[in-house]
Amino acid sequence: MPQASYAYAMGRVSVMTIKMLDAVKLRRIAEAATEREALVMLLETGYGGNLSGSNTFNKEIDYIIRDQLTQSRADVWEITPDPERTKLFLLEVDTHNIKAFLKARLLGIEVPDILRYGGVFNLDMLKECVKTKNYEQLPDIYKKAMNEIEQDLLREVDPLSFSAKIDSAMFRYIKAELDRLHDHSFVRDYFSLMADFQNARSLIRARFLHWDVDKIRPQLLECGEIDHRYFLEAIDTPMEQLSGKLNRGSNGRLIAETLDDYNSKSQLPVFKQKMETALMEIVKKASYNPFGLGPIIGYLLGRNAEAKALRVIFNAKRSGVEVNLPELYQ
Repeated sequence: MPQASYAYAMGRVSVMTIKMLDAVKLRRIAEAATEREALVMLLETGYGGNLSGSNTFNKEIDYIIRDQLTQSRADVWEITPDPERTKLFLLEVDTHNIKAFLKARLLGIEVPDILRYGGVFNLDMLKECVKTKNYEQLPDIYKKAMNEIEQDLLREVDPLSFSAKIDSAMFRYIKAELDRLHDHSFVRDYFSLMADFQNARSLIRARFLHWDVDKIRPQLLECGEIDHRYFLEAIDTPMEQLSGKLNRGSNGRLIAETLDDYNSKSQLPVFKQKMETALMEIVKKASYNPFGLGPIIGYLLGRNAEAKALRVIFNAKRSGVEVNLPELYQ
């Protein structure tokens, strides 16, 4: 039986990590001549575990990846000695599902086969909540946000608006949980950095779309170190002065460097690339502590990065274009 101890968890994580795809294996799969050959090579590595077998070749790669992620999340839930902090890294699963249920209801269709498993909230419960518009079973922060969304939907259907409110609810919930736990570990650093990066990216998008402060304000996420007022004031700040404006707190320097990089390249994806690299670095440092949550979260995020790389590979194979692996695997 699993034990609520880091010693047990580290043993399990060590074994599971060995089975992951490293850069060498991914590059070999990427160099396969056809999608079929790439799939054969992938399955030969043991990816998917009990998914291996003749019937697996009849499954879409997207389903194989999804099933592996589902199993990985189940493993993390099983071994973590600290579910209260671990759950914060799995809330994005619920955020995705809530949006999927809501969009399906508004379109009058069944939920597409894109649901994710292994989140914090029971999937059937979420489905029922959205179907009945009754959110009493959700935590107060989510309940309030969803009730506001339902009121907004009586006036107009704005997917951008309700998506932003669901994202905002997730980060407000994370901040509330970290405050309740008096957490000052890498977990807070992780979500603080993510919020600041997402807010900087929202600012750039808002400027491009010529939004005013009332339009961008709901897009800004809690949990970051940079006060929201600086993002709002930066709506009219010249681009060359943005990095100086937002260089505040422990994340400010990296945000400023990313803004300067964006100014020279004018490529919005630079924010996501820099953010993902920085977030992995936070977790990597935490992973050196064998008696902490770092290695467990490192495994979870590693599986996510692995899945992203596989999707890049197989999408390229289908499209007949050159594979450009994420920076982590180059």
